[in-house]
Amino acid sequence: MTNVISKVAAFIAALALLAIPTTSRAQHFVTDSIIPERIVVRSTTYGASLLNSLDTYLSGYDYTGAALYLQHENFRDARTGNYRWKFQTMLNGTLGYTTQQYYGQIVGLASYSWGGYHPFAIGKRLKLLAGVQLQLEGGALYVPGNGNNPVAAKLRTAVAASGMAIYRIPIGRVGWTVRLQLDVPMAGVMFAPQFGQSYYEIFGLGYASAVVAFTHPVNSPSWRHMLTLDIPIRCRRHSTTLRIAYTGDIFQSNINYIRSHIYRHALSIGFVKTIFKIKQENVLNAYSPY
Repeated sequence: MTNVISKVAAFIAALALLAIPTTSRAQHFVTDSIIPERIVVRSTTYGASLLNSLDTYLSGYDYTGAALYLQHENFRDARTGNYRWKFQTMLNGTLGYTTQQYYGQIVGLASYSWGGYHPFAIGKRLKLLAGVQLQLEGGALYVPGNGNNPVAAKLRTAVAASGMAIYRIPIGRVGWTVRLQLDVPMAGVMFAPQFGQSYYEIFGLGYASAVVAFTHPVNSPSWRHMLTLDIPIRCRRHSTTLRIAYTGDIFQSNINYIRSHIYRHALSIGFVKTIFKIKQENVLNAYSPY
């Protein structure tokens, strides 16, 4: 009997020894030591936005209304030389309807941006990122009852200064993540017809020599601010979170005697998916998306 008990005890001890490496590996977190270029954070959020638009090419009135809003973001780490960098691509889409006293207006806009950032850790929970962003935006404002000039086309590109503040809130096992981002266009070009110049003159007769204008913070003071809150909702690998986002786009210009602005304030909700492509020895049980 004693012999049987000793064999059972030895078997249990052997299982315990086998479990020790697995347990220690399961406690690993994604830190700066894990290959950063192997982690990609993707999010897609859907929501609605309030719109306020003015374009004196079409009318001297402000149009106000609402729109459907879509935002898709890719955020990834990458190692370049001896430094760590963050890269972000973002796509925003807006489709809405606005009105003023006499007419209604259909608004369709889409924007794409690519940014590169260098992070600066401030303590264990706060991270600041500074970088440069390339922006491209296009779309149109359409007023069906506006006679000869029913459409104002929107097309611009710019280089923007961009910064983020990311803070990990110690809630639960993983924690929530709040991020504040600000993008300010510094220089670019945009499609800007002269006041009273029709699109037929530009595209039909070829009078297009002065319809591309240089933009800067004086003639086009614009910016985008964004606030996101990421809440983990799956415990198995902590790779899925719920995202609640507010995005404010402020675009303004005063070029070729035409004043224009588009103000968008969007609230959206969706999911974040973190994709891990880590070496075999880096088994993960929790993650930091940024």
